[in-house]
Amino acid sequence: MNRIFSVFLLAVSLPIVSVEASAQLRAARFPVGDPQIRRNNRIPPGQRGINRPLGVPPLGPRRGVNPNLVRKQQLQQRVMQAIGLSSDQRIRMQDIRRSHEDEVISAGRRLRQARQALDRAIMSEPYSEVEVRRATEDLATAQAEKIRLDSRVRAQVRGVLTPDQVLRFHQLQREMRREMKEQQNDQNKEPGPRGMTSPPEPDDIDLINLLSFIP
Repeated sequence: MNRIFSVFLLAVSLPIVSVEASAQLRAARFPVGDPQIRRNNRIPPGQRGINRPLGVPPLGPRRGVNPNLVRKQQLQQRVMQAIGLSSDQRIRMQDIRRSHEDEVISAGRRLRQARQALDRAIMSEPYSEVEVRRATEDLATAQAEKIRLDSRVRAQVRGVLTPDQVLRFHQLQREMRREMKEQQNDQNKEPGPRGMTSPPEPDDIDLINLLSFIP
């Protein structure tokens, strides 16, 4: 009888020991007060993957990164390296941009307001040809002012470059246009449906604008 009772106690105590051992092991891995532990003993989503080797970034694109901004920064770096832009030249270009900053903001605001006024005139009820014509002229005037301002800023930025840098600038422009044409040819050869938006044309490369906004 005592032997049967001992076997019964052993069978009951084994699960208890197993649970206690598991709890001790978990406590050793995640001590009490560890900020990684939630109340439900789960690791926060941002802390998962702790077994990933150090220095290895997680897979997938980083959140919050604007791909267009990254591409613009890469193009700016390429332009500066190709033409050999010095630190003094970068500072002078930054000063040019800052000196026209208020004008650029005002010109952009006038252009947006003129475009909105034209839209309102076109969609107004009743329709007035006179108002549409006046709004169209205002928009053309705002666009002309913006173009003149941009041209003045670009001319000042171009004046910072040396004649040799201007030659390198044109060489880089030709290289980038050739690269874009090759990319377009490769895309046209690929089978499958085309996207709704077409890629930019090679002639749309505006390297002077990149120089105007050198960081």
